[in-house]
Amino acid sequence: MNINPLTIKKLINGGYGLARLEDGRSVLIQRALPGECVDIRVTDEKKSYIQGTATRIHTSHPARITPACPHYGDCGGCDLQHCDYAGQLTLKKEIIADLLLRHGSPLLQEAADILTEPLPSPLIFGYRQRIRLQIDPAGRPGFKRFHSHEIIPICRCLLAREELNQALADLQGHAAFTGLMRHCLELELLVDPAAARVVCLMRLMRKPRPKDVETAAHLCREIPLIDRIFFQAESFPLGNAAKKPAAGDGERTLGIVYPPDNEIAAALELSWEVGGFCQVNLAQNLRLIKTVLDFANPAADEDVLDLFCGMGNFSIPLAGRCRNLLGIEGQASAIRSARANSRRAGLSNTEFCQMPLHTACDELVGTARSFACVVIDPPRQGAPGLARQLATFTGKRLVYISCDPATLCRDLAELIKTGFTLRRLQPIDMFPQTHHIETVALLEKN
Repeated sequence: MNINPLTIKKLINGGYGLARLEDGRSVLIQRALPGECVDIRVTDEKKSYIQGTATRIHTSHPARITPACPHYGDCGGCDLQHCDYAGQLTLKKEIIADLLLRHGSPLLQEAADILTEPLPSPLIFGYRQRIRLQIDPAGRPGFKRFHSHEIIPICRCLLAREELNQALADLQGHAAFTGLMRHCLELELLVDPAAARVVCLMRLMRKPRPKDVETAAHLCREIPLIDRIFFQAESFPLGNAAKKPAAGDGERTLGIVYPPDNEIAAALELSWEVGGFCQVNLAQNLRLIKTVLDFANPAADEDVLDLFCGMGNFSIPLAGRCRNLLGIEGQASAIRSARANSRRAGLSNTEFCQMPLHTACDELVGTARSFACVVIDPPRQGAPGLARQLATFTGKRLVYISCDPATLCRDLAELIKTGFTLRRLQPIDMFPQTHHIETVALLEKN
């Protein structure tokens, strides 16, 4: 079914262009920009809205460009490559502002006035430190088509660092790799900045066999860029299958060293385990850390709580400025990394606990413990149901880092109800060429 033509009113969260039919139904359109007049092909129809893809552009947005990637439109990864980078930043700010203005809370609506311009990424292509590829039935790595299980085979991703693309090309040049991929569901490629090499994590359909280990060892020997290969299956924990002799004892560890910086003061060395979380845009991560330090601004006699602390991305630099820091995280490997990062930094004022976050917050309320500053960096679903607890043990400032504008607005509204005032909102573009945007919010106790 085709609809001709429609005018795009605005871009909304999720990267869709929004238009309306005469019957009042919304139309969510991929690869369309505000003000454009487009023909669309309907891909899904619901009672209250329609989804579609722009098939012809009658009137183009001034920022519209030809996408650089040959897979654009097929691969479901990028959704803003048809817009120049300055336009992407403008649209991302407008998406956040639109969600604030449409919220039912007048105080949240007013927050649109303090929303600043997004911090641009140092790199707009080639910034990703890791990519996760799906494997099709023929053993070819690729990305899923948008809202589909179909896998689009790729040989190169423009968002990935060059080491990842070179390693992927070298792997695909080996018949042994294709054979191994026939037993694989996912292939994750990660750059280890400390080693300047690539680590592979292969998620298999079954427990690995001796032949699989032999193949992994062969690939490690034959491909200079491949440093280590790990296997994982539903019935088999993450384990090292092969490594180069120079990989060393810390075989599960990846790491980066940020040089000394006036805003951080000392060199910042962070490591994390394969399979663990780190920001994929390592250069922009430094700007994210600086923003969190600026917003948190702890004094030397203040205690800080870091919730969803991960491997200590914010904890380690914060601990260098405060009296004591408590980090809480649900993932065991992240806590191991946070403790290792703290020891490496020579810190003696940190404590890291593995515990479900809601449980931990309830316990903190029960102990009547208080922190001058609380930093929280939840996953995409945000932190529902935590506003009351956060208000109880936050003494002065709450820094909320969000990777989803919709859950950010929901949580900010709940926090404002409990007595916080929203002071600053800083978008940070961690994911160029996509609609995704990180936002750092500063709230203060009234």
